[in-house]
Amino acid sequence: MFTNVFKRVNIESLIASFFLCVLANVFMTYCVTAGNIDTQALVKTMCLSLAYISIILTIAFSESRRLNQSFGSIHLLSIPICILLFNQQGGFVLDKAIVLAVFLRVITLFSKDYKTTPPTKALFLLGVLFTIISFINSYYALFFITPLLILKEAKHRNTKNILALLLGIILSLQSLCLICYLATGSFFYKTMYLKASVSGSYSSNDLVWSVTVFIALLTATVFRPAEYKRKAQRNNTQRTFLFMQTFLLISIFLRYYNEVEQKELWLESFIPVAFFIGIAIDALKKRQLKNTIITVVIFASIGLKLFAYDLISF
Repeated sequence: MFTNVFKRVNIESLIASFFLCVLANVFMTYCVTAGNIDTQALVKTMCLSLAYISIILTIAFSESRRLNQSFGSIHLLSIPICILLFNQQGGFVLDKAIVLAVFLRVITLFSKDYKTTPPTKALFLLGVLFTIISFINSYYALFFITPLLILKEAKHRNTKNILALLLGIILSLQSLCLICYLATGSFFYKTMYLKASVSGSYSSNDLVWSVTVFIALLTATVFRPAEYKRKAQRNNTQRTFLFMQTFLLISIFLRYYNEVEQKELWLESFIPVAFFIGIAIDALKKRQLKNTIITVVIFASIGLKLFAYDLISF
């Protein structure tokens, strides 16, 4: 059933993915609010669903580029599944929405084909984007290592591209410091705790998501980038794989060294984990086995969520 619907990236699979995202988010809202879903919670749930849809579209089209292609279509399903598995841990704040928008733009930059157009402008923009998120949280500066995935390619390894990256960092840092000083009287940014999440009681049990992260890590290390490149048949898609690999490792570092907000310990890991869980599902050859595993995971995650929020007992 699932393999037939999400066989290709097309209008039908995109609509199905959207409704699965909405249903998964409504279910999470039901758990968080203990069944007391009000209008405000419903509006926030729809907004979160749109955010997840933006992740789906970015990842799917960074791989397939156009409709009616099979490659990358599994992520239309893996992201709704990961919504069920993900431990929300307090939901989202405004800062995280900015970081999400930056990461989605970064993914599109890494997935671009630079055979005809040099990546100079892209490297400048990467410098700007990573400076913005590092201004929000200094530990995001770890992502400055990822432009090396472009610069390590011999044809892109030149002084012009390196200077473009450095220029983007310097100019954006100066601009952010000036704007922050004019707005607040301080050169340093102060976190805005404007909640974009549903009000309620969030479970602190992250065992299920920790196991999901571990499976994604195994996939990222066992599944070879060369094999991914062969399936994708494009070098820039392999670059996306390597970026997601680095993204996952950094998110694990941020979690276990407690360098993110205590209520959002795993939030950075959602995008790379959903990416690699999709690859893990796609690696299964037999359709019947794939459908069985997907069905079991969905029902098990629903049961475990209800149990974690004390809505059922075993």
